[in-house]
Amino acid sequence: MNNDQIFRNRARVLDEDLTGRASTAGADALLARIVSLEPAPARRRRLMPAPRRALLGLAVAAALAGAIVVGPSLFGTSERVYASQAVTIDRVGDEYAFYFTEGDPDPAELKKAFHKVGLDNLTVKLIPVSPRQPGSVFGFEKSDPDAKATFTGDSCPERVEDCITAFSVTADIEGPAEVRLGRPAKPGEKYAFPADADWPGEALAGVNLQGRSAAEAARVVREHHLKVSYALDWPLRNGDQGWRVEEDVPVSRIDPGWQVARADTYNDGVIVLHVVPGPSATPPPGF
Repeated sequence: MNNDQIFRNRARVLDEDLTGRASTAGADALLARIVSLEPAPARRRRLMPAPRRALLGLAVAAALAGAIVVGPSLFGTSERVYASQAVTIDRVGDEYAFYFTEGDPDPAELKKAFHKVGLDNLTVKLIPVSPRQPGSVFGFEKSDPDAKATFTGDSCPERVEDCITAFSVTADIEGPAEVRLGRPAKPGEKYAFPADADWPGEALAGVNLQGRSAAEAARVVREHHLKVSYALDWPLRNGDQGWRVEEDVPVSRIDPGWQVARADTYNDGVIVLHVVPGPSATPPPGF
């Protein structure tokens, strides 16, 4: 192979693309250095890439064209190994990073993606939650004691366009494993876990019901054309901090004067008022 052909193989910008453009002494000297190098055998390139030669090839193109653009794969530590409409997978060190761009992906498509990277025993369950909650819902069950998984959804849009949630997981997991991952619910989709009803974007955004009487809070909820449900927050016995929640309490057991501790929403048109029982109230068995 002659020197002209070597240069054509390395350069991103060819002579015919630069007709009429000025060159410099530095560019000419760098070009002479490039073409004096012998091409590395194909077998050796597969085992040990030659980044110095690749960088020189990019540098000579920059000297001639006046600009240089280096792709992230040249210097970064991550490598794209799979991409589809629903999920993208990068290899990052000893982990795989999964970026989801669909909230309800086809299980067959996910199975294909996991098989592609050798994680046939991995399953992922995406759980609809409030758009403010994805990071608070994350679980990992596995039989391999050395396996680990980490939620990375906070920064995933920086890595993959339209990413809604993400996690990373050990690449060499042995045995079955399951990741449960919160993802933003679709408009009108019921949440799997409750969210504060007064959060921005929720049904009672900006409306604080805490401390109001049960009767007043219920009136405000109905004024927003929403339904009311009740739960009782029973203080723990023996002076311990916290409470136990009795759900689906009928209105007949709610004293209108008891105070509301908080209001929850499942994004289904119902507001759950958590009411603190009065001091004379008798808790049911188990509470």
